[in-house]
Amino acid sequence: MFILVAVACKVNAVNDRLDSLYRCLDEAILHSEEYVNVREHRIDSLCRLVAVARTDSDRYERELLLFMEYKSYRNDSAMSVIGRCIGLAERFGKRDESVRCRCMQAFQCSTTGMYAESLDILGSIDISGLQPAVVGEYYQAYAHVYGELMYYGLPGRQQDSYRAESERYAKLALGVLDKNSDEYQQRLEMKYNAEDDVEQALAINDLRLSRVTKGSHEYAIVAFYRYMDYKRAGHSIDEAKYWLAEAALSDVRNAVMDQAALWELANMLSQEGQLARSYDYIGFAWESAVKFGTRMRNWQISPVLQSIDKNYQKETERTNMMLRVLIALVSVMAVSLLGLLVYVARQRNKLVAAHGELSRKSVQLSEVNDELRQVNMSLDEANRQMKNTVRQLNEQTRVKDEYIGRFMRLCSRYIDRNDDFRKRVNKMLKNREYESLWLMTRSGEMKEREVEELYGNFDEAFLHLFPNFIDDFNALLKPEERIAGGDGKHLNTTLRIFALIRLGICDSSTIAELLHYSVNTIYNYRARVKNGAIDGRGNFENRVKDIGMPR
Repeated sequence: MFILVAVACKVNAVNDRLDSLYRCLDEAILHSEEYVNVREHRIDSLCRLVAVARTDSDRYERELLLFMEYKSYRNDSAMSVIGRCIGLAERFGKRDESVRCRCMQAFQCSTTGMYAESLDILGSIDISGLQPAVVGEYYQAYAHVYGELMYYGLPGRQQDSYRAESERYAKLALGVLDKNSDEYQQRLEMKYNAEDDVEQALAINDLRLSRVTKGSHEYAIVAFYRYMDYKRAGHSIDEAKYWLAEAALSDVRNAVMDQAALWELANMLSQEGQLARSYDYIGFAWESAVKFGTRMRNWQISPVLQSIDKNYQKETERTNMMLRVLIALVSVMAVSLLGLLVYVARQRNKLVAAHGELSRKSVQLSEVNDELRQVNMSLDEANRQMKNTVRQLNEQTRVKDEYIGRFMRLCSRYIDRNDDFRKRVNKMLKNREYESLWLMTRSGEMKEREVEELYGNFDEAFLHLFPNFIDDFNALLKPEERIAGGDGKHLNTTLRIFALIRLGICDSSTIAELLHYSVNTIYNYRARVKNGAIDGRGNFENRVKDIGMPR
């Protein structure tokens, strides 16, 4: 039973995280132009730096930075810049840098579907005498182009050949890359993923996550690989969607136009029936692919877009059909109701004619009965209000008496503590113990003790007044949403919030001030608990206020 509850809690937590992430992603898409403007500003700044470069070496470094900005943003500009980088590297005789740039050029080509061009570039490179890091990038580029050919090619012997070549170059890359580099770790993670060793793949991904900044483009890449690891695991679909959404969110916020995460997420949501959101996501992914400027991305997204659009149209048609059926049913019911009203009117006229005389004689008696009934109802209502008022007054008197006594004792104790503290500070000042005094007053430990004592006194007083509060409170919640009450002598934060509400303190700002939390935190606690109410959230807090009231 405990395991089932734990699993259910974990599933709910993942769903809550996903919903929150979807809302962030929706918001980011709405403000995507702001993120594009930020990237354009960076590009403009780099272009100005390139224009004022004094040496070929400086120009090369700045052009390379410009390429990194363009490569996932605008393909034609990226290809133009990397071509200039190759020319500059060859001009000042840096063979390693020239080969490195050509490998990046080949990688960009294979990313955008220019497979033949990528293989031509790599085939023209002589790797003899190059540094291991450059050789590693060369093998990486080959592994990537054959991997893309395998993934997007037609099934068959040729696809098997591409897979074998991709694995061969990946193995060669692992042999020369720096084991501490992200390129090595990424390639190793891909290897474990391909071998269905998801546990090892996730361990490598944990290491990579620890090395990147959350929200960066690098973080989006690592998050996407984590999605693929969880997808490979099969039993962690919700966790996989979470990391796919993380990758998509980072891509949008970094104005990445060469996206894979968002249209993959749109496809998954479409299969789950979340058509409206998937339609918005695939539309944005398509616009981004158009801005990136490669027909390959458009070709990849097009089937997903068509599928989502088809499902969306089907859903619209189904809704329209249901609407037409409902309109027909309402029309039939309206006609039936009209006929029924005509029949009832005729029967009523007959009944009025038959009992007219009796009605006239009983009018006066009915009026007297109505007046008596109204008087009785007024008396009953007055009695109920009086009983309720007396009950509330008795309750308030009991609470007031209890808390006045505790308040006086706490105030007296607080005065004594302040006086002891004053004497201690006075003594330390007199003895010139300024360092000790500074250390003593710097710590927030005293405040924490005071807050803990305040909580303890409040819990003790409240549970003394309402000893069955925890059980009565949980009785208002669904079994799976009930809150453990600890040792029965102390309240946790959730119970303490609703204890204050029971005492009539309902304003979230006041509760936040009393319990030393933010208003948003108090609001979230209240909302989450009310969502678990047995009878719905609408009247939940009023029922909490009635806990412990005499019946």
